[in-house]
Amino acid sequence: MNISSLLQFESMHYHGAQTQSMIINRFVANSLRVFIEDFYQRIAPSFMLIISCRRPSPMNFYRNIMQLLYESVDTMILQMVHHNHSQPQRVAGLRLHNLLLVDSLQALLDIEIHTYATQHDASRYYFIFLQQRDALIPADMLGVFEYCWQHQLINCNVMTQSSRGEVIMHTYFPYEADHCSTVVQRQINRFMGEAWQHANYFPAKLHNLHQCPLQVAQRLATPFLGLEDRLLQLLARRMNFSIHLVGEQPDNQTEQQVLQLLHQQRAHLAIGYLRKRVQQSGNLSTVFPYYSSRLECCLLLSNYNLNSFDILRFPFQSLTWLCVLASFLSVAGLMLCSHRRSDCATILLSILAVAYGQPSGASSTRPAQQLLYVNWLGFTLLIRAMYSALFYHLLRQQVHQRLPRTLQELGDGDYTAVMNRITALDVREVNSLQALFHNVRTFVIGSEWERDVLEQMELRVQQQQLQLDQQPHERIFGVLSRQTLLQVVEQTHKPGAYYVLPQHVLDQQLAIYLQRDSHLLQQLDELVMAIQAVGLMNYWAGQLGNERYFRSTFMLSDRRLRQPDLWAIYVISGVFYVLATFVFLVELALARWRRFN
Repeated sequence: MNISSLLQFESMHYHGAQTQSMIINRFVANSLRVFIEDFYQRIAPSFMLIISCRRPSPMNFYRNIMQLLYESVDTMILQMVHHNHSQPQRVAGLRLHNLLLVDSLQALLDIEIHTYATQHDASRYYFIFLQQRDALIPADMLGVFEYCWQHQLINCNVMTQSSRGEVIMHTYFPYEADHCSTVVQRQINRFMGEAWQHANYFPAKLHNLHQCPLQVAQRLATPFLGLEDRLLQLLARRMNFSIHLVGEQPDNQTEQQVLQLLHQQRAHLAIGYLRKRVQQSGNLSTVFPYYSSRLECCLLLSNYNLNSFDILRFPFQSLTWLCVLASFLSVAGLMLCSHRRSDCATILLSILAVAYGQPSGASSTRPAQQLLYVNWLGFTLLIRAMYSALFYHLLRQQVHQRLPRTLQELGDGDYTAVMNRITALDVREVNSLQALFHNVRTFVIGSEWERDVLEQMELRVQQQQLQLDQQPHERIFGVLSRQTLLQVVEQTHKPGAYYVLPQHVLDQQLAIYLQRDSHLLQQLDELVMAIQAVGLMNYWAGQLGNERYFRSTFMLSDRRLRQPDLWAIYVISGVFYVLATFVFLVELALARWRRFN
């Protein structure tokens, strides 16, 4: 209604109004006032009032009722819409709490209230006052409830006034002991003059589904299958419904196939490692997320083991090696200065022998030289003991190269990311990750199962190990959920085989998908939030994999020495043998040359 009509509202004379006493009109207006004050004004700051009539007589009656309401209510914030069926016009606005004044089923259909319900996933209430002839009320009321059920408007009440002045409230219950998903209307309330008979205007209809079957599209995605199966069974017990799985091959159903069953209205709900996405919010509804799964980056540690040359120099840092070399040169210089008449080679060999823990062939009678030998012997004994202990530890333990700790280091380190196509879709949706993964080569596998990501990583690492050593090895990391990684490690008995970056990629919100504006949304939201509040989901998730077993290294802590671990020693020994042979041949050639000359 426009402003001018609202100002003239109280001064209008209604021609052709229903011949009904003012006492009954006040009685009806009082019933609406009590309902508005007891319900709408308590749960919402405002509500929507829509008038739609195809006959002038009920329209004037509703105007009279509204005038009486204005006189009896001090404060009432509402948005009023007068729907003219001859000149329909769509009025935008959020319609969560609705009071509809109609004179027939067709007048209600003219409003098209279901088209406004698709804008938000929130609880919506529809209180419909149907002013119709007594003989037509049952058929129109049944049509109203069938319309509400068809569009999954579960909180839908119809108030009627009989010719005797009785004001009665009806609703429908789709799930009862004797029927399932069927519209059966029932009287739930009556206005007694000052108050309604029952204070519960919208009774719960989904607390007990009386073992009625719900069609469930379940995607059997490990490792969340056990977690989601427990959640589904608990929801079935709390709401008392039976589970009927739909889908041709649940073991091989993809995410798109599961969601397609909801679009086709062949399933009431879908579950199975389904991540909450913005793209699906316009077509499907989601329950409150039941679990938050971390998406992390993992590296196969066997691809980053130290080679034998790295193991030889790894016990000491570069600065320590420089200090040892400087000490050797200093001692050698002092010994050479104090043995000017002695053989220099004998002195150097003697110093090296002491450093390696071998007996020295050089002798000295001077106290200063003896003290220098003693100091050098003590210093090398300590250094040699430390090096031997660390070297033995490195040979028996899994020691790896320096591994990245942040996503930025992965981006700067020339790595290749392996992920499935569902994870790749999630990563591309995050703006902060687009720049990071733009610098990283990405290998997307065709499968949707995260277990295949680890198998692909191991396959590529094995292929690299078969290549020649001169070819550079590819740095690979996988992107998958932590729960999948924990379960795979436990099932394959590979504790300590993977390294997980301390910085995770993102948090995935796992949720149950429903049909758009599903009547199950509010009840499932309440139950899932209650289950999360007591920590039951985290307890179940902790049983998916053992964190302590994942981090343990007892199976890798006592491994046997292999020939590749000693390759550097063989190379160094071979180089010295070749050098000694070369020097021997040079000396032999020089000796013969001198003999001939």
